[in-house]
Amino acid sequence: MNLTQQEAQHIVRKLGESGIPPTRGVAAYTVGMDSVLGTLESEYLKGYLRDGGSSFKLVVGEYGSGKSHFLYRLRDLAWEHGYVVSRTELSPKECPYDNQLKVYQAVVNNLIYHDPDPSIADAHGIEAFLENHFFHTMRMLGIEQMMTSLGLDKRVELWLDTILRFKVESPSYRHAVYFYLKATAEENEAQKRTIGAWLRGESISTRDVRPFSITERIDRSVAFKMLRSLSQLVHEFGYAGLALLFDEGDRMVSIGSSRTEKVACDNLREVIDRCAGESLPATLFVYAVPPYFVSNIAPQYEALSQRISSKVKFSRRNPFSVQISLDELDYPGEELLRLIGAKLLGVFELAYDLKFDPELQSRNIARLAETCAALLSTSHRRHFVKSLIDMFAEQRAAGEKLYEPDGVQFVVRAVTEQLGHAHGGEY
Repeated sequence: MNLTQQEAQHIVRKLGESGIPPTRGVAAYTVGMDSVLGTLESEYLKGYLRDGGSSFKLVVGEYGSGKSHFLYRLRDLAWEHGYVVSRTELSPKECPYDNQLKVYQAVVNNLIYHDPDPSIADAHGIEAFLENHFFHTMRMLGIEQMMTSLGLDKRVELWLDTILRFKVESPSYRHAVYFYLKATAEENEAQKRTIGAWLRGESISTRDVRPFSITERIDRSVAFKMLRSLSQLVHEFGYAGLALLFDEGDRMVSIGSSRTEKVACDNLREVIDRCAGESLPATLFVYAVPPYFVSNIAPQYEALSQRISSKVKFSRRNPFSVQISLDELDYPGEELLRLIGAKLLGVFELAYDLKFDPELQSRNIARLAETCAALLSTSHRRHFVKSLIDMFAEQRAAGEKLYEPDGVQFVVRAVTEQLGHAHGGEY
């Protein structure tokens, strides 16, 4: 991946401040995930999903093992193959997994319209996605002016009419998209606000949307049906499919209490079953969790446990396994860290237009990798990254030096103390 100096500085700053990966540029220092990502690409993104199939995958990793990093790389890979992506961080208030309505709302609010041109910022939200898709399609058809002296351009009308023939489970959802885009073409902002609020799952009176042939209200009872309708809509629009990426974090905060746990697990079981059926066409549903979920929560619910249990983890040899383990990457612990360090060295040098002594830094990286692997569990990846950035920054300011073992341990312990209470993010 070719980075600009500004992009490299952004990566260094994000990793140096918190160890949390930036939303862009993670490919520049990704190591060890090629096998898993390549298998997802060849077995799912290039074929099965594109042909209308659907799949559920559970990404399992300790704190700091790279769950968020992995989801960002999977997001980028999905974009490369023409998929629409929604990446949602689950939380007790904004997106508790036991509340399907809030999950739907989070998905549509995090739906991304991605332009391959890196100079164009991604647009978030279902309204931005629909409008960008519409205007892109009109440009492809050579239509610059939507309105004529006689009203809406007939070519626009004909294209809009195709939406009414889409195979979407909810007729109300199909009509909402049709009338939202019609209002977009006609520049009717009042209608866009009303229909847009309905599409976002807000509390809208059916009386206000009845003129648009919308007869349902999006609430908990139909939220998953609307999520399926969104998936079907994306497929009908001609995209390769839809990738729904959920990041649970390290404390399972969206499930949290025993009161909500059963509902959340039942919802997850339904998702897995829907992926096994045909109501989520061309959809990859990925849920990232800590091992605690697999070992302590899921076993209490036999139906869910049966669906996610897997003695053999996802790999090239077994691409059908539900579980993707971030403890089983392409390289063993210390080697993985050394390779990550070598890539981050290049990113840091680009960020600040400097050149370190490669042999000296290789020894520093090796000592840091050895120390992190010895002192920490798999969370050593995140601690290693932040510790290394701190070491590079110190040498940039005070000059290069070879870190003795005591000095390396001091840096690691300082970073560990900083990150000790910050389990909300991921390397």
